Amino acid sequence: MRIDIIFILSLCIKIVYLQTCSNFDIGIDRSGPWYAHIRTIVSPDECCGLCNAEGTRCQSWVYVTIGAAITSGCYLKENIPIVNETSTCGPFCTSGFKEASLVLSGRCAFPGGIYELAVDRPGPRYVRLTSIRSHPACCAMCVLEGEKCRSWTFIRSGVADKESGCLLKNQVPPISTVPCVACTSGTK
Repeated sequence: MRIDIIFILSLCIKIVYLQTCSNFDIGIDRSGPWYAHIRTIVSPDECCGLCNAEGTRCQSWVYVTIGAAITSGCYLKENIPIVNETSTCGPFCTSGFKEASLVLSGRCAFPGGIYELAVDRPGPRYVRLTSIRSHPACCAMCVLEGEKCRSWTFIRSGVADKESGCLLKNQVPPISTVPCVACTSGTK
């Protein structure tokens, strides 16, 4: 009986965690359709909180500060638009999404055969997402990006001389000859 209660509590905690948009990517714009634009929101934290309060309708958000070429405020979105590399929003934008919105299905959901464990594919990246906290989520983000993303490398934090996070690439760089225990890569 006690194990059942602990399991149910841990399941509830995980569901609450997955439903929050606590991942922030500073300097990243996810341009695309939005269903609400609230100009009175004054911080990324408030924008994230508003997205959480919207329930399942809100899947991602972008907070824009004053000074950007677009109107400042909080933009709520029903999906997770791809990263806009050409956006002029840059330092004025912070974006986030709910972890539950990254549906880990297909090739990213299975632990065998698709991940290159302890492998780094150094080379040009079009974006570094610091909010991604696992290699399955990095793989799912690459899939979400569509044809734009051809390969990815996830690097756990704390590695000397390596920038941590999810590195999305629009080409498939060769595998490094130097092993990287903190790295996991993959290709599409």
